[in-house]
Amino acid sequence: MTEHDRIPTNRLPPLAQRLLLTLGLTATAGPGCIFFPCNVDPVRTRLSLDPADWPHETGTTDTGAGDTGEGEGDAGEGDGRAGYEPPANCPRDGEQIFALAEAQDEWINGDPTLIRREGDECIYEYTPWTCCGYGRPYLDDTGRPVTAQAIRSKLWADGRAGPDLTRVTALQRRALAAFWTKQAQAEHSSVAGFHRFALELLSFGAPPALVAQAQRAASQELDHAERCFALASTYAGQPLGPAPMRLGPSAPLARTLAELAASTLRDGAIGETVAAYVAAEARRHTTDPAVAQALDVIVADETEHAELAWKTLQWALEVGGAPVRQAIRDVLDTLEPANTELREAEAPGHGLLAAAHEARAATACLRDVVLPVAVNLLQATRTAA
Repeated sequence: MTEHDRIPTNRLPPLAQRLLLTLGLTATAGPGCIFFPCNVDPVRTRLSLDPADWPHETGTTDTGAGDTGEGEGDAGEGDGRAGYEPPANCPRDGEQIFALAEAQDEWINGDPTLIRREGDECIYEYTPWTCCGYGRPYLDDTGRPVTAQAIRSKLWADGRAGPDLTRVTALQRRALAAFWTKQAQAEHSSVAGFHRFALELLSFGAPPALVAQAQRAASQELDHAERCFALASTYAGQPLGPAPMRLGPSAPLARTLAELAASTLRDGAIGETVAAYVAAEARRHTTDPAVAQALDVIVADETEHAELAWKTLQWALEVGGAPVRQAIRDVLDTLEPANTELREAEAPGHGLLAAAHEARAATACLRDVVLPVAVNLLQATRTAA
C-alpha cells in the first residue's frame, strides 16, 4: 500500500465515522494508502474515445469546457454546448468522459486518466474496481458466489404493496426486473453465507456477541431476499422466487484465523460497506414508496453487517497478531476486478442508478470509507500490540 496524506476523521463521510466509532477508534488518521482493487501492480485498462461522438441535445448546455491542460495533442479550449463543434481537446472532467463513453456504448469501470491523443481519438486508462451486490453471498470451495436460479414461485411474495408502474417504460421494467432479481439472489445466498460465518466464528472461539450478530444478519438477509423478490416480481409481471440452492457436498470453512480475516475483509468489511454505501446512494434518488421502504431496511441492515465485519477484524487482529495483519494487507493489495454488467436502462426513482453513477459511488466508498477505517484499525492494533 502506498502512503497518502492524512486527514482528520471528522472530515470523513458519516459511514466511515460510524464504523470508526463502532471500533472505538478516534485517532486522526486518514486514508493512509491508495487502494487498488486489483493486483499489486494495478491492471490498467485502455479506452479510446472519439470526440466527434460527443453527445449533444438541442437547447441544452454543458458547462464543462474542453481540456486546457498540457496533455499530448492538446489544441486549445473546446466548447461542449449544443450546436457547437465537439471539444478540440480531450475532456478530463469525469462527468464528460463518462457521458462520451456512454454515447459510444462503452463502459468505464474506474476513474479514467487521459494519457494522450492520437488523431481524432482520446486515449484513456483506468484501474477497474470491484463491487458486489447487496448482501454477503455464500462462496463455494473455489471462491465463487453460489446463487439459486430465479423461477416462477409464489412462496416468496411478502404481501406488501408493490411499486407504482404508471410511469415506468417497458425497457425500464425489464431492467428493473433483472436488477432486483439479481439483488434478491445475492440476498438469498447471503442467508447461507452468514450461517457459515457463524460456524466459523464458533470454530475460532469468537466472542458470543459476534456469533449472535452473525445469526441476526442471516435473518435480516432472509427478509431482504423476500423484499427484493417481491419487487422483482412486480416489475417482471409474474411471481418470482429462488429454486433449490446447490451448496455442494460440503460447506468449506476457514482453516485458520488469518484465512477467516481475509474472507471477512473481502466479503464483509469491503463488500458490505460498499453495499451499504451504494444502497444509500440509490435510496437518495428513490421516489417510489415501496422501493424506498425496501432500501431503508437494506441500508440500515447492511450497515450493521459492515460493522460486524469490522468488529470481527478487530477481534482477529487482537488475538491473531502478525499472520492476521499480513492477511489483511494481502487482501487490500491483491483484490482482482470483477466484471460489471452493462445496463439497458436506468430508473433512479425505483432504485436503479445509471452504471456510471453506481461506479462513482463505489469508488468513493473505497477511497473515503474503507481505506480510512482499515488504516485506523491497523494502526490502532499495532499500537496496542
